Amino acid sequence: MAKKKDTVEQEPQVTVADKKKENDALFEQLTNKNKDYMVKLNRKLEDSNMSEDNKILIFNDMLKNIVAEQPNHITARKLYGTVTDQARFLIDNNQGEQVKPVKRSETWKIYMDGALLLGGMFAVITGISYVFGDQQAGLGLITMILNFLLGGLAVMIITKYAPQPGVKGGFIKYIVATTLTMLVWILLMAFGTALIPQALNPIIPGSITLVIGVLSFAAKWYLKKKLNIQGTLI
Repeated sequence: MAKKKDTVEQEPQVTVADKKKENDALFEQLTNKNKDYMVKLNRKLEDSNMSEDNKILIFNDMLKNIVAEQPNHITARKLYGTVTDQARFLIDNNQGEQVKPVKRSETWKIYMDGALLLGGMFAVITGISYVFGDQQAGLGLITMILNFLLGGLAVMIITKYAPQPGVKGGFIKYIVATTLTMLVWILLMAFGTALIPQALNPIIPGSITLVIGVLSFAAKWYLKKKLNIQGTLI
């Protein structure tokens, strides 16, 4: 009796042609501004004599990232820098070996993580001052709440302008955005707190402030791991 040969199902191999077809579909999903970016980048890579297959593989990764970030109003230029910078980077790095941009979590996750980080940091600093002898140290209730709320907003802005690996020209924007954000935060806290009546802003004792700060840090690290929050400060 003849033995039946076992058939082994093999996964279909993805070819460059498949990637090209996928690229065409992804390209049609781009905004006009992002289409223009990719067309100009393609021309520059062609001028450098980069192989068509290599371009297809590079564009496949780039197009997926760009399409994924379009709902967040993040353009190709924000992801990869100027066309000239990205072309030079791709050409210089082994003819197309690129560093993918850091995946950024949803806005509400970034906000929550930032609020717990900066709000908790100020609470801990105030609490430590109390522990080391400053018996007057403490934060007003409204002041503490504002610290958490504004801290989350500050981190959202700062992380939005954080430099991406392989993208040139973003560091200056990051420094300017960080400086202005922190300055506005300090001014809002200084003037806002001064305008709040004492009756509405009772002082929380330093010891309790310290506990709140420590719990905020613990919650930050737990939620960052639990929700896999990406693209935050730390």
